[in-house]
Formats: sequence, structure tokens, C-alpha cells
Amino acid sequence: MFNLAEILTLLIGCLLALVFIDGVRRAIRIRRSKLKVDLIDTSSNEISDFEQEWQAFDEHEECTESSLDQEEDEELDIKPNTILNIIHLHDTSGSVFSESSLSQALVFYNFTFEEKGFFTILDSDNAPAFSIINGKNPGLFSESVTSNDIALVLDPKNLSNPLEAFELFVEVSQSLQETFQCNILDEDRNFLTKQMIEHMKHQFHEHQRQFLASAS
Repeated sequence: MFNLAEILTLLIGCLLALVFIDGVRRAIRIRRSKLKVDLIDTSSNEISDFEQEWQAFDEHEECTESSLDQEEDEELDIKPNTILNIIHLHDTSGSVFSESSLSQALVFYNFTFEEKGFFTILDSDNAPAFSIINGKNPGLFSESVTSNDIALVLDPKNLSNPLEAFELFVEVSQSLQETFQCNILDEDRNFLTKQMIEHMKHQFHEHQRQFLASAS
């Protein structure tokens, strides 16, 4: 049998061990939190204003092959502060997206390939619904350019049929995802779920309601 001194010694030892283990766990948790903060701070320095990138399509009529070759490996940072709706498609196995492969994949849809180097999907009235751009800088395609990342961009302003445009936007993104067996991502490049699509649809309708209310 243990005497009182031995029992007290064992209890104190157990308490010290628990304090030590708790300290180690706290240190690990703090270190993980610090790593997350560091990662966020690093990525935030690389975020650019996509609205400026998007407007640049209207400002530049042509892009030389040399500039395409130099910048095609840099991903466009598409994280707008506007009401643009954006879906990314990313393939991890290789550069499967090109003007030719996308044209074949979109054969059942009404679209045009603009001279500036991106696709415009048209609705049933032949009005522009949304665009498909190269996810690599400078965001354009040509005959010799391939990419492993594309972005579908829907600008809700001046749509002739907003509901049809959004439904077509989601339908085409899912069709391309099945055709190329690639990842479908949101504007922050997180995996896009059905719940997120429903949330995006709700936001789209809310923006349209506010726009119509302000216009009236």
C-alpha cells in the first residue's frame, strides 16, 4: 500500500504531466494558426482587381504571340468585388483547354469565338449570355495556346434574359466539367457544390431584383 506522501507525489506527477501535454497541444495549435495566417497574408498580396482585367478585353483589340507565350503560365486572379458570377474549370492532368477543344465541346450550344481571343455564349435570342476566357494571363486563346484552367464569367448587367443566362451558365459549366473530367471551382478556386450553386443562384436573383427595383 502507498503511504500518503507517495500518493501525493503520484498526484502531483500526474498533474504536471497533464500541464505539459496541454502546453504542447496549445503550442501546436498556435503554430498551425500562424501558418494559416502566413498563407493568407501571402496569397492576399497576389489578388488583383478582376474588374480591370475584364474591362481590358474592351480596351485591347489584339494580343501578340510573344506576350501570350510569356504570360500564359500565370493564373488570372479572379476574385471580383463586383456582382460578376464566376466559375473556374481546372484540369490537374494537363493543358486540355484550347480554342479547338472548347469549340468541339460547345458544339451543341450557340456561341461565337471573338477575335480578341475568348468565347461568348449566346442565349436563345442570340444575345450574349456570358463569356469563357483562358484562366492564364492574359486570359485569351489563340490557335497555339492551351491551358489547364478556364473561367466562365457572367456579367448580370444588360442581359436580355437574366434567368436563362444564369441557367445556361451553370449548364455549360457542368457540361464542360463532364466532357473534360476536370474540377469545377468557385471564384475563390474552392470546389463548387450543389449547395454553393443554389446560393449563387439566390444571390443572382437578389441582385436582379435590386437592379430592377432601382431602375423602376
